[in-house]
Amino acid sequence: MKSNRSPWVRRVRTSRDVVAINRKLRDGVRGVLAGSLLLGSGAVMAQQAGVEELEVIVVTGSYIQGTAEDAALPVDVFTADDLQMQGSPTMVDLVKSIPAVQGVLGESNQFGSAQSTGSSNINLRGIGAVRTLVLMNGRRIAGSPTGNGVDTNLLPMAAIGRIEVLKDGAAATYGSDAVAGVVNFITKTNVEGLSLDASYSYIDGSDGDYHANALWGHRADTWNVLVAAGYRHRSELNTTERDWAVRSYDENPQGGYSGFGNPGQYNTTALTRADGTVDAAGSFRDPGCTALGGFEVLPGDGCRLQYITFDNLAEREEHYQLYSEFNMDIGEKTAFHLEALYAVHDAPEENSSPSYGPQQGANLTQTRTTGLLSPNYIIPLSNPGLRAILPLLDAGDRADVVERRFVVASGLQWRPLGNGGNPLTGEGKKDERLFDGFRVSAGLNGEFGPDIGWDTAVTYSENTREVNTPDILAYRLQLALNGLGGPNCAPGGTAGQGGCLFFNPFSNAFAGNPSTGAVNNLNYDPALANDRSVVDWMFEDTGATDTSSTLAVDLVFNGELPLSLPGGAIGWAAGGQYRDEGYEREVNYWSDIDLNPCVDTPVNGNMGCTTQFGVFTFFGPQRNQDLSRDVFGVFGEVNLPLLESLQAQVALRYEDYGGLVGSTTNPKISLRWQALDWLAFRGSAGSTFRGPQQTQLLDGFSTTLVYTGVNRGYKPYDNYGNPDLKPEEADTFNFGTIVQAGNFKASLDYWRFNFENPIGTEGGTELVATFFGVNPGDPNRCNDPAYDALQTRFTFTTAGACSAAALIRTRVDVINGPEEKISGLDASLSYLFEGVAGGDLLVGADGSYTLKYERDALFVEGVLIQEKDDYAGTRGGAGTGSLPKLRGSTYLDYSLGNHGLRWTTRYIDGVTDVRSSVPDGRREIGSFLTHDLVYRLELPAETMLTASVINLTDRDPPLALLDLSYDPFIGNPLGRYFKLAFSKKIY
Repeated sequence: MKSNRSPWVRRVRTSRDVVAINRKLRDGVRGVLAGSLLLGSGAVMAQQAGVEELEVIVVTGSYIQGTAEDAALPVDVFTADDLQMQGSPTMVDLVKSIPAVQGVLGESNQFGSAQSTGSSNINLRGIGAVRTLVLMNGRRIAGSPTGNGVDTNLLPMAAIGRIEVLKDGAAATYGSDAVAGVVNFITKTNVEGLSLDASYSYIDGSDGDYHANALWGHRADTWNVLVAAGYRHRSELNTTERDWAVRSYDENPQGGYSGFGNPGQYNTTALTRADGTVDAAGSFRDPGCTALGGFEVLPGDGCRLQYITFDNLAEREEHYQLYSEFNMDIGEKTAFHLEALYAVHDAPEENSSPSYGPQQGANLTQTRTTGLLSPNYIIPLSNPGLRAILPLLDAGDRADVVERRFVVASGLQWRPLGNGGNPLTGEGKKDERLFDGFRVSAGLNGEFGPDIGWDTAVTYSENTREVNTPDILAYRLQLALNGLGGPNCAPGGTAGQGGCLFFNPFSNAFAGNPSTGAVNNLNYDPALANDRSVVDWMFEDTGATDTSSTLAVDLVFNGELPLSLPGGAIGWAAGGQYRDEGYEREVNYWSDIDLNPCVDTPVNGNMGCTTQFGVFTFFGPQRNQDLSRDVFGVFGEVNLPLLESLQAQVALRYEDYGGLVGSTTNPKISLRWQALDWLAFRGSAGSTFRGPQQTQLLDGFSTTLVYTGVNRGYKPYDNYGNPDLKPEEADTFNFGTIVQAGNFKASLDYWRFNFENPIGTEGGTELVATFFGVNPGDPNRCNDPAYDALQTRFTFTTAGACSAAALIRTRVDVINGPEEKISGLDASLSYLFEGVAGGDLLVGADGSYTLKYERDALFVEGVLIQEKDDYAGTRGGAGTGSLPKLRGSTYLDYSLGNHGLRWTTRYIDGVTDVRSSVPDGRREIGSFLTHDLVYRLELPAETMLTASVINLTDRDPPLALLDLSYDPFIGNPLGRYFKLAFSKKIY
């Protein structure tokens, strides 16, 4: 077949197309993986007759061979050499450096996206990672079970030869998810011999980050094999290692401060004496508050906890990847491809607050909690910590406690562990986040005669997340406060005796604050310190193992029609795809709503509570899930060379999700006009479609923690699915120009998305702010009939107790949101100066500018939650994190002989924080400008050394009123660091 190739297009070898297997055959899949890896050692013995290697032009965005990468579609290509010139960045750094990408996970995940630490993703245009389709060798990858798109940290960086980024909607070609565009990771080809590379980054305040990769390949006449292995370590970096991360309350009241602290605030109930006199309820603050590093903002405000000192800016992570592929020609016209990937990343001890503020009480009648406002716990006077603290109270409070014989600890003013740390770890609580994924793909491709090519593949991929988050069982907390705690306390035991232990929540149990070094010289008594066994007994893991899977079967035909147009032959492609998309959740015993629906289920077997919030003090329960759906799609596309200078591509795809989601037909047309030898124009228009994720259709919930301004602390938000969700649709448009004159290259593109029924969440904090205001004491809507329906979204301490102070949890639904209109510009230019002081100087710039991110008004339960507005250049307004208007970089790269030097300047625009919890005058988050310097030295025997200084001027990230005092979508917490990298090829 002939191809209509632009003279500017470089020739690249394509990797063979790929294949997979059904999830039910998981053990067999792992066997295939092991077998394919063994091919790496055994294949050298299977020499066969010669075959000619075919060179083709393959560009992400079209199945028609011969399509140029500078054609009608805006595609950026990053090669392995490009990455080496930039100092061999990590996957996260690489993705963040692409100007068209916004809002990337991976730098700091704990507060940006709960329970996904160690993961990374790609978010083209900032409209959500689930709207960017990520491929490997042109085939699909199962999305992360977190629901945040494909986890790119599971991909084998050692094997990646180039990355193609299509910045245009591509549903007409690839189907659902390709709304914002496509990113295709393509493995290296024609590898011969062994290559090794490694790096170490010196980061002040941590043990440094490092990686090591090995790549081996062998080529014979009719087959070739490749094996790649990689390891990457990321070291812990505590917040206390960066002064900008731990701010005073005046600088950043949202910088990890909570009014639900420990040392805490305690209450005495109203008392009616036998003589009829009434003693009013009262409260007192633990006198050890200041000694352990707490503080009071307002009189009577309780003891504030700055939990952020127990957290990390970067968690310890371990990443492993193992990849292999095998290619073989079968006869003269058929080729076989097999690839297999297994990868793991583990964050074994994510640091977090020593405990959470309880959001429900124990509901145990024998402890007098029945009838008290929830979430409350009774601490009897028999508790040694309470008795010991009495002498430090004023006379009135002391008398109240002695007369009542107990105090009440409210989860709205207190938590079991705080400034004194967690005795189990000596610091904060340790959460576990383990992810693994495997993928197998096999395919055949060939030709039917001279004019028709075919390609078929089966690809199976599976990603699993195992999450364990320690939380306190409510009933055990109450028993331990009563002196009936511990693993050896028998039923009917005596408080504080015979294996029955007290839990002491008061300041006299803690020697100091392990995160700040503060020493409790006021009242610490080692005899009152908590036994580790009782604390360990109070905690259990709220946890689940989630698995997402995709089985994809592809069949594609392509070729040229016997008809011709003035510009040449008509190219075409047509085919179909079947996908089986699965999702499973296996919940552990304590988190299972079907086994433990009520707070007192483990005590009395109660299964009939009105509100099923499970057994933990904070996190809600979950339900086991086993979901699957079948998706069918067919497509066709033609390349029409209307003139030698004018080409058109037309594509159409039909996709059927079945059930309530339904089907869609998406067209697309693309044009390219070579106006002059050095000037071309390109444009495209089409429609895209994305069905809801299966978990979004469930009528169940998962719990997240969000800072809530009116409560001055974190509150749980229960995120519910919606069985009535409709698919979202968008019309896309792109128009651009390309200039190439000698050593000068430039492009400018205008892009636009118009969304209808976009899938998203309602915004829980906005629901709260609309109803209760943003500051304590603001007027609320409790008695406004127009807000009655919205009021049903809130759970209070008791029925009818409508107030911000009584708010426990909030329900948030996934919805089809208001229409959105998003547009912007992409630009790039470069010029190569030859013969500069005997070398070559390459200068260039790349950037993306968001012109508009307009969203219509949002109504929930008939109430206006957000006005129609343009959210470009804002944070927190459109449900997508930060949306800087301008992102870009400039670079100078000078090479002379074996030496190379590259200077890169990166810029991210500042944003306006429009969240309701941020006061006027504090909304501006500044821009972030950094400079990187990379030196390359090419040594004999194909050895390369690179030395880099990243963030040369040691720029701190700009202040943002967030937990870590910076916006991870804009800034970088590491500061200036130094990186040394080495690569070596061994034949």
